[in-house]
This record gives sequence, C-alpha cells and structure tokens, in this order.
Amino acid sequence: MTNEFTRREFLKRSAVLGAGTALASTGLTGAAFGMPRLDSYNPGIDLAIARGPSPADNALAAVDALGGFRKFVKKGDRVVIKPNPIGSSPPEMAVNTHPDMVEAVVRECYRAGAAEVLAVSNDQRNSIEGNGTLAAVERAGGKFKVLNDVSMYREVVIPRGRVLRRDLFAIDVLEADVFINMPIAKHHAGARVTFSMKNLMGINWDRIFYHRSDLQRCIAEAATAIKHSLIIMDANHVLLTNGPAGPGRVLDPQRVIAGVNPVAVDAATLQFFRQKPEDIGHIRIAHELGVGEMDVDKLKVKEFDA
Repeated sequence: MTNEFTRREFLKRSAVLGAGTALASTGLTGAAFGMPRLDSYNPGIDLAIARGPSPADNALAAVDALGGFRKFVKKGDRVVIKPNPIGSSPPEMAVNTHPDMVEAVVRECYRAGAAEVLAVSNDQRNSIEGNGTLAAVERAGGKFKVLNDVSMYREVVIPRGRVLRRDLFAIDVLEADVFINMPIAKHHAGARVTFSMKNLMGINWDRIFYHRSDLQRCIAEAATAIKHSLIIMDANHVLLTNGPAGPGRVLDPQRVIAGVNPVAVDAATLQFFRQKPEDIGHIRIAHELGVGEMDVDKLKVKEFDA
C-alpha cells in the first residue's frame, strides 16, 4: 500500500477544506470532530494489523505497533472503553468483542498509569454478564457501567449535522481523558456493517431516532462529535451474515486492526466483507464530512504476525 501524503497532512487539509466554516462559526476544534491528538500515536503508521491465534496477543501487538499504550494513556488518566457486548453468544460466533481482548486492554491501561478504567455500553446487563465481558473487565481491575438511564447522557450539538442536529451522548465518554473504541467486525441488517462508527450507537441515548431517520447519515454525523483516542477492531472472528446478533456465517481472519481514526479503521475492515468503502453510506459520508480517509491505499498500513 502506498502513502500519497501523510495522515498529518490529510487531517490538516480536511480541517481547512472540509470543516473551516463550521469551526469558525462554532469555535470548536478538530478534536470535536472525532480527530485524535496528533501526537498520541506513531506518525509512521496509520493502521496496525496484527494476526495470530490469540485475540489478546493480537490486540496488544497492534497497539504496540502504534507506539504502545503509554502513547495513549498517561498517568492519572480516566479511560473509558466501549466494547460491543450485545448478546450472550460465545466469541466464536462473532457477535461480541472478544472478552480476552477487553481484559488485556483494561489491564494494559492500568499498567500505563490509568487511574480508572471504565467499560460502558447501552446494552442489557444480562448480556454483558452472559458473554463474559463483565467478568473480563473486573478480572483486570476495571468496572462496567450499563448506560441505561437518560441521566447518564448529555446533549451535544452536531455542528455539521444535517439530520442529526443534536444528540445525547454518554457523559463518561465525553469527559474521559482517553476513549478507546473496541468494536467487533460484523454484518448489520440496517447499516450493512457494524464497525467502530456504528459501535457509537452504544453510547447515545435515542437509537430509535437513527433507525427512523437516515441511519447511514446519523452514524456518520455522530462520528463527527466523538473524539477517539484509539480504536482496536476485533476481527479475530467476523460475522458475515445475519448480523448484528447472529447466528450467521463466520470468517476467522485472526486479525486485530488498531488505529486512531474511525473512517480509516472501518474502511480497512471491509476487506473481510469484500466491499468498497464508498458503497457503505456512513463510511462515505463520514469521509466527506472530513472525519477521516476511506482510501486505504492512501494510508500507511503495517500488517504482521503477533
């Protein structure tokens, strides 16, 4: 894969060309549009893809390739992690983020100096218990918070929103020092795929509005409002059909993709589905809104054995 221009240059151009008017009128910075701190990752790599039989080892190796957890988590930081824990299926069915990955990431955040690590999602507690996510978080010393009450959310204005003008997002995510998105790669009947941007629907309150409006645009517009520190995509097992809850056809790529930009990570994950980023509405729209690059050939990707 070639790199026609660096990710730093891309973000600068996107900020000037794609968001200049909105930023000038609102006073918001690029961080409010889902952009990570530019000094928080290895600038020589846009995406790290680790492959191997161990989901936990793959996750740790991918982050190490970006500079390691200490590049993202500083001493005293409050870290919030968003896995995808929607059902009680075992990891091999590719419905939930692998608990071994979640446990490893929580533990490494503490080793990097985090004061608190909190996993969150607007999902059923019995699912989170049944699929092993709760136990995994607690084994590593973290806590899990079920986002099941409107008091846990705060309204955010979406400066460039056309359909999604305002939305309620989890206060814990908005106030976190570090936000780590940990989706699993799977099919979705409505959105076609559910990757990192779709996973943000687990930190907003009114998901029904998305589905009753323009789902693809709402997902993309929400991605402009949430700042990612790190994304760790679970592609150890990939659900190709009958998502998001399965059961369906499962591919076992034994991969983890790590990066700092949701559009880039999601575009790269499409390789397992044999689809083009421009054919997935929310990926294309988020790219057009300046959230990130969807042309993987323009990114520097490092793939290696964990």
